[in-house]
Amino acid sequence: MKSVFLVLIFFSTFVHAQESETTTTTTTTTTVETVVPEEVKPSVVSDDDDDEKPVATSTASVEKPRGEFPKFEFKSYGYISFSQHETFKTVQNLEPIVRRQMDLAEFAFEGEYILTENSKIEFEVEIEHGGVGTAVEFDPFEEFGEFEQEIEKGGEVVLHEVYYKKSFKYGTTLKVGKFPLFISLGSVLTKPHRYPSILPSDVEARMIPLGWTETGVQVEQKYGLFTGRLGVVTGLNSEFFRTYNWVGGGYQRHFETMNADDLATVGSLEFGNVGKGQGIAIAAYKGDTTKNRYKVDKLKDTATVTLWSLLGSYKLGKFGIQGQMILGELDNADKVSQANATLGGLAKPKAFAPLGSKARLESVQVSYDALEDLTFYLKQEHVDTFADVAGNINKNPRYNMTKKSAGLMWMWDTAAFMKVQYSREKTELEGLPETYQANIAFGFDLDRFN
Repeated sequence: MKSVFLVLIFFSTFVHAQESETTTTTTTTTTVETVVPEEVKPSVVSDDDDDEKPVATSTASVEKPRGEFPKFEFKSYGYISFSQHETFKTVQNLEPIVRRQMDLAEFAFEGEYILTENSKIEFEVEIEHGGVGTAVEFDPFEEFGEFEQEIEKGGEVVLHEVYYKKSFKYGTTLKVGKFPLFISLGSVLTKPHRYPSILPSDVEARMIPLGWTETGVQVEQKYGLFTGRLGVVTGLNSEFFRTYNWVGGGYQRHFETMNADDLATVGSLEFGNVGKGQGIAIAAYKGDTTKNRYKVDKLKDTATVTLWSLLGSYKLGKFGIQGQMILGELDNADKVSQANATLGGLAKPKAFAPLGSKARLESVQVSYDALEDLTFYLKQEHVDTFADVAGNINKNPRYNMTKKSAGLMWMWDTAAFMKVQYSREKTELEGLPETYQANIAFGFDLDRFN
């Protein structure tokens, strides 16, 4: 891991040296023309007067050309949602009940400070669920139903990403800071008008962090329609791995700082542009998580997370298809579960300590543009975070789930949209009935002006 990090630093330094050399050469051959305003031109002195009159002099004050940089540009998107869904009172009562919810789900402000023609700073501030605070959740399957205080904030204002981006010759790009990981559709498709469903994936958050960004350094290389990426970023913390979202809870945003004793490597190869609905890609992520734990003595074994993903988003005329497959593996999942089960305080996982050693996710969505601004879609997703187990951990069929959805997206204005979705969810847990969920979302996406 450290070797890869050093290689990236060396590579970025080498490319920067190339760029600096080129810049110096260009500067020496540049000719700057200055237009002197008419009123400040020096007076003409004839040769005949040279001996008799003092030489007339004038000082021409030339205004410094107004620089183009830095520039500031911004985009924004957000939406509010209303949902009606079936749930259960407790694990002892599996008769579905209907609940309704409203959510100021997300407002995002994306800005760019363009420093030069080849460098800029990008950032995104997100306001989720309308505010800031510690979330309190109710889990009907915890004994007789319990209220739980989630350490991760359900409503929050967060600097979701901020990084410096520098472009060099031959299609090379360097990113330093906190940037999105190219690993899943939830991290790649960030503009709501580019996918018709309310979220790019409804089940992704049950396996990995949703909208995953990490801090580190990444080098990108374009060659024709191909883009390769290789980066070293902060790793996950296995202390917060839980049954209901597998390694997703290990996303380090619970504390003011992130533990960086274990780093992770992420790489991808993309053809086209998945984010703009015209590409496919393969991606990989690998990183240990043990040293990032706060209780360092509870786990001595490695807890390496390995992910492989295949994702794509493509449109052919009025037809569109989006899909992904993610395969995940957690080393020593049984020992991680045992170590987490003995945690106390707010970190205590209670009945959610057991973890699968392998997990998988498949998702496919097809869409059709019936009119210019009206798109219908069908989607099916499956996630199983107990695809395989280790040691004395038993498979939990409740987390082997399939979700089928149908809906539409209507762009009634240039940047304003309404999305409607109806879903049915079924788990492999015997006796747990199928449930439904209906959602309506209203929002906007200024990126559609581009």
